[in-house]
Amino acid sequence: MELIERVLREAASVGFVLVGIRELVCRRVTDDLVESVSPDVDHAVHQLIESKWLEVGGTHHVRYDRYTGPARSVLVPRKSKQAAYRWGSLAKPWKAA
Repeated sequence: MELIERVLREAASVGFVLVGIRELVCRRVTDDLVESVSPDVDHAVHQLIESKWLEVGGTHHVRYDRYTGPARSVLVPRKSKQAAYRWGSLAKPWKAA
């Protein structure tokens, strides 16, 4: 659950894009520069897209290593932002103080 919360929070603040035919998930560094994410975040983003918690948006021009080309943005719907906010305020019993 922590991974999903972190992915939703990061998608809303920093932003993710899907690069290439494989739809590799990358994190935005600047407007046009992106960096790859860890495999667990990549899988979580794809699962959230399939379950409609995240949406695929428009095409943008990005730079990734030596690749320069189109990438599709990942959008966070309002219901997902609200759910992540609610989950963040819940008590987490596995994190004892």
